[in-house]
Amino acid sequence: MRNPAKPGNTRTGRTTVGVVLVAASLAMAACSGNSSNSGGTPSGGSTSGSGSHVVLTTPKAKGPIDTLDWDLPYGEPTTLDYVKAADYGPDMVVSNLCDSLLRLEPDYSTTPSLATSWKTSSDHLTTTFTLRTDVKFWDGKPMTPDDVAYSLLRNLDPKNEPVNGAFFDHVKSITPKGNDQVVVTFKKPDELFIKEMATVAGQVSEKAFTQSKGSKYGSAEGGVMCSGPFKLESGAWKPGQDITLTANKDYWNPALRPLADKVTLHFISDTSTLAQSIKSGEIQGAYELPPAILPAVSQSGAGSVYQGKSLQVFELGPTPGPMADQKMRQALGMVIDRTALAQVVFHGAADPNYTLIPPPAWDPTGVDIYQKAYDQIPHPDGKDISAAKQLISGNPNASKPIVLAIAAGNQTDIDTATLIQQEAAQIGMTIKIKQMQPLEFSTAFFDANARKGVDLMLTQGWVDVPDPLDYLGLIVLPDSYFNWIGLNNQTVVSLLDKARSNYNDKQRATQITQAQASYEPTQPEIPMLSLHEVMYMSKDVTGAPASFAYIFEPSLATVGSAS
Repeated sequence: MRNPAKPGNTRTGRTTVGVVLVAASLAMAACSGNSSNSGGTPSGGSTSGSGSHVVLTTPKAKGPIDTLDWDLPYGEPTTLDYVKAADYGPDMVVSNLCDSLLRLEPDYSTTPSLATSWKTSSDHLTTTFTLRTDVKFWDGKPMTPDDVAYSLLRNLDPKNEPVNGAFFDHVKSITPKGNDQVVVTFKKPDELFIKEMATVAGQVSEKAFTQSKGSKYGSAEGGVMCSGPFKLESGAWKPGQDITLTANKDYWNPALRPLADKVTLHFISDTSTLAQSIKSGEIQGAYELPPAILPAVSQSGAGSVYQGKSLQVFELGPTPGPMADQKMRQALGMVIDRTALAQVVFHGAADPNYTLIPPPAWDPTGVDIYQKAYDQIPHPDGKDISAAKQLISGNPNASKPIVLAIAAGNQTDIDTATLIQQEAAQIGMTIKIKQMQPLEFSTAFFDANARKGVDLMLTQGWVDVPDPLDYLGLIVLPDSYFNWIGLNNQTVVSLLDKARSNYNDKQRATQITQAQASYEPTQPEIPMLSLHEVMYMSKDVTGAPASFAYIFEPSLATVGSAS
């Protein structure tokens, strides 16, 4: 999955100063190899920036609280319909409202949730889920196999515009069976499907309510009806202001009954405003803390900053136009100094990345195979200017201005884009930065018309589960949702198709890395960084998961008093 929106409000005054300072710092870091890192440890102290220090959870809460004020990542969600959830805000909210068949734990392991167990046939063409029989929706109606089958099938209906539809490509049918089972049959084996049932793709809503709301389901007006630890009551979503979640005191899982009676989700996405809100105590917690404010927040004494395990990537997404030219993408990728970007702009909360799939997202059972393939991929350090120049010498696309779209108000994006602009200038490429407002930027990821006039999108994406097929299917196949430049490599198509039907982990890793060797030189996206999860909690609260798995967990249910 990817993040289609990093919203914020336009800011002026800080941009020029910030760019000059960061550019100077990057130059020093590139020469000395030193880094300026802050805020990665639970105490908010300094870290090395490597992945070795990341954590999975925060200290357990000691008691309940009346209210909790949390900032929603990147602003107001566009929808709370789980089949359309493909961004930080929507995924986080619906995962606190709606249960999935399985649950993703902070360490990315999978445990039972609405499904107590599942069994797959020997030919891998049928999976039967056995469901809990004690689950009720917020309106008191019991969850039935019919609700579950209907909820999953919504991901197959094009009328619903399902962004998770690719995970159901191999599905033939989904049918209720008896009082406590749902049977999924497949056109061909699909090793990825079970893993995705721990994400929003496996979430369940009440059939009757969902049907009654039609196209308004998931909107501020239509609402949702689920069985999760928090409820969305009528009028709780105030567009442009906030969303209030109310504890579901009758939640079926006693271990995850909310410690907070009410949670107010704020839509603060401007970097400076968020920093001030944290320091003042207005905001008690936030995921996706902007790296630009890490030093200030860490040193404020208001709370703790944590760096957690993550499957996130930071990259450049090309659109039709000059950047559809493979050599243009390759040349730009060669001049980006990823190490300096991770150390200075991200304050150590990231690591350089050179492939579409970041190392943390490799299937753990095939790490040795993925590592060997990763080591064979070029690792440009941004210094081979002459080779990059030569690659696009005489190329008519090199003389065309390249429009790079970023989210307005995010200082980290502004600094990153400006540095890319400077690095590209070294090889004669002219980058123009376009700051887009929240809704406009988000829409551009799903609407080709909204991308008109844009050549590159600064993109923060993520892999849902530790399996490269999760992300690859969204980008490198001819019909992939985010294959904007029309890549069509039949070698890649064949290898990934075989891999998805392969339940042998080692063989699958080999097929995926063979596909990588074919698609990576074309740079379907220009990879830059593998990000850590960066989250904040004030002194008075604790208990939230610290890993990026929070996005598919009831992550706010365990937040309570720190004393």
